[in-house]
Amino acid sequence: MSDAERVLAVLIHDVRTPLGVAHGYVRLIRGDKLPTPEDRERALAGTQDALAKVSRLCQEAGAFLDDPPGPAGSRAPAGQVVDRVAVILAERGIGLGEHGPVEGSLAVGTSADRAAEAIVTLLAVRAGRKPGALATVRPQSSTLVFACAPASPAGPASLEALSAALEGPEQPFDPWQSSLGLGVALAHRLVTALGGRVWLAGDGLALALSLPMETGNE
Repeated sequence: MSDAERVLAVLIHDVRTPLGVAHGYVRLIRGDKLPTPEDRERALAGTQDALAKVSRLCQEAGAFLDDPPGPAGSRAPAGQVVDRVAVILAERGIGLGEHGPVEGSLAVGTSADRAAEAIVTLLAVRAGRKPGALATVRPQSSTLVFACAPASPAGPASLEALSAALEGPEQPFDPWQSSLGLGVALAHRLVTALGGRVWLAGDGLALALSLPMETGNE
């Protein structure tokens, strides 16, 4: 089975749950089975969230199918990528800590936006659903390192599953057999194709990822 066929197979599997959730909410709304306006608003919000997830999965799969990750190609200013990451993180309720100007350039494969989306998708795995998560970014040697920790630590079982998914012995992440989902799988594929790495840091409290960075001194 080719990578494209695998992506489509996983996409079909992953969209079933949010589509089912959206369908359930729509049936409640159309059947007038919600007793209060607040219940209706929650159902509408739940429908929108579920459909947004479907849309995001389809966009991520489409980007992969149109332009599969390969050797690092085009580059973008590192500061531009960081700025875009900050915007997308804010949209997901995750803050980005203060940082100085980021000099140099990053391999982005196709575009700064796509690289930023992949970075945020991976950081959001550790952020969880509770508000208050904080991400950081810092230059380190010839890399740019992002990290994200949740507002409250996850349980040992969650950390064990995440560690097993991200830090296998040979292939750090199996995109087709992981329980973390298609979006994370494709984001991981892109980051590693660009020469990056993803791991658990700080005794598993944070997820970190790095991308090679070139500066004018190199």
